[in-house]
Amino acid sequence: MVFVRPLSENERRELKRLARREVGRVSERIRMILLSSRGYSVPKIAEIFECDVATVRHWIERFEAEGVEGLRDRPRGGRPRKADAAAQEL
Repeated sequence: MVFVRPLSENERRELKRLARREVGRVSERIRMILLSSRGYSVPKIAEIFECDVATVRHWIERFEAEGVEGLRDRPRGGRPRKADAAAQEL
């Protein structure tokens, strides 16, 4: 059975703060880690988030390897944006 490593109180507090601040998938991933640290099994977490068991394992492994930064989206390939930074802000 796969569980996240025991979290320190500071880590737990920081993850809870980030879960409220972040949006969408990143917040969901953080919540997966928090549930795992509370002893929820991978299949139960997958059921809660309506995703595959492999997805939950993937995010636990990325968190173990990279910490909170591993839960954020990585840059994707493809065509670069046409708009410059000023246009994107609008």
